[in-house]
Amino acid sequence: MMAEMMMQPLTKLKGLKMKVPILLLTLACFTFGAHAESKASRESVEQLMVLTDVSKMMETMQGQVSNMFNNMATQMNISDEERPAFQKYMGKLDVLFKEQMTWQQFKDPMISVYLKHFNQKEVDGLIAFYQSEVGRSMTQKMPLVMQDSMLVGQQIMQGIMPKVQAIAEEMQGEIQQARQQPTGQ
Repeated sequence: MMAEMMMQPLTKLKGLKMKVPILLLTLACFTFGAHAESKASRESVEQLMVLTDVSKMMETMQGQVSNMFNNMATQMNISDEERPAFQKYMGKLDVLFKEQMTWQQFKDPMISVYLKHFNQKEVDGLIAFYQSEVGRSMTQKMPLVMQDSMLVGQQIMQGIMPKVQAIAEEMQGEIQQARQQPTGQ
């Protein structure tokens, strides 16, 4: 009986000896899993940005901003007499945007955004997608999709602008009325 009692702790130790390697293996798997969800590397994000032609999209966006400035003349009912002054200042804005909204200005902040929101596994998946035929097709067609989407947005805005202007005028009238009333009443 005494021998059995002494053997029990030894048996427990033997069981523990078997459990330690299993425990270590389990921890290694969790560590590997955590590694798979690790932060993306800057290099991989830069590769993704090259594959998705982000710099080209910036150029397209600059062109769309220029078109938006040109469309403002029509929306603002600029007369022929006002057009030279309008074009002068729109030209200044165009130059400002082209100088300040360059890919070089956006690159580092955009990489930080990607690093914040994507892990390495996700970036690797995106890279694989954009290296595929479908991904390359999407990269080529996306600027046109964005351009058409902007036109749709502008058309929708043109449809609601009279209502927006009516609400703004109504609000302005009420604010002016409130300002004309003596305080304390």
